[in-house]
Amino acid sequence: MTENAVEKARKAAEAASAKVAELERQEAEKAARESAERTERQREKDAAFLAQWEALDAELQEVGSKSAADAVYEGVDPVAAVAHFWAERAKRNAIRSHARSAFYRLHGEHPDDTFARALPERDMRIADRLEEAIYKASMRHGADLAEKLEAEWTVE
Repeated sequence: MTENAVEKARKAAEAASAKVAELERQEAEKAARESAERTERQREKDAAFLAQWEALDAELQEVGSKSAADAVYEGVDPVAAVAHFWAERAKRNAIRSHARSAFYRLHGEHPDDTFARALPERDMRIADRLEEAIYKASMRHGADLAEKLEAEWTVE
């Protein structure tokens, strides 16, 4: 190659390098802009979620608050009642975990330990819980019948 050809190739390489650098700069700007927009959208969603997480938690507590003994007393399948209780509890913990994460994203610091505290995990001991539920429900049925018999068959 002649010196002129080498110089032309060098200039072409420099131009290509400059073009690549410009394209990389544009891509970096675009990525930064998209990241900022995504962060802002996430902040809006986090603020909206934090405004309502306690209502969602309370709603799940209301749905899952019936004890297995109450369910058995009312004639509901005790296994389904226990499973429902634990499923609703897991949902509440998911909501609370999301609230803690949203708080961190929104404020840049972890919430204090009392904020959206996770409900404690317990050993389910299903057989023990079913036995307890059936026992409590049977005692309530017996007490109901005793009251009815007393009212109907006892002179006051």
